[in-house]
Amino acid sequence: MANREENIKKINAELEQLTDEQLEQVAGGTYNETAADTRFLNDLAGLCDRFGATKAFFQFGTVSGEAVKGWNQLGISVDTSWGGSNRYFKDGQELTRKQAFQFACEKYGKKLQDMPGDYNF
Repeated sequence: MANREENIKKINAELEQLTDEQLEQVAGGTYNETAADTRFLNDLAGLCDRFGATKAFFQFGTVSGEAVKGWNQLGISVDTSWGGSNRYFKDGQELTRKQAFQFACEKYGKKLQDMPGDYNF
């Protein structure tokens, strides 16, 4: 019978073989949205590095920190959560995720529907 450490190594090896898209299909949670936020912020104006769901799953603190820094450059604060809902704020008012994305696009003279990525809406 395998011990806990062996089981974790086996699970990690299996997860590493999945693409981000496959992982998103089998493992829910807003770490996916936080990773998508980094891709959006990078696509929008290079405001942070871009990360996939696999990295966000295993290194949420790093990915979350990048997303927070990127949003802060736009005047938006975000409380990220690995398994709960992310919360976005502008001037003390809570925004929906989509409103935050739309505000960011407007700041750069872009339209959300014209952005190149799939940001998990």
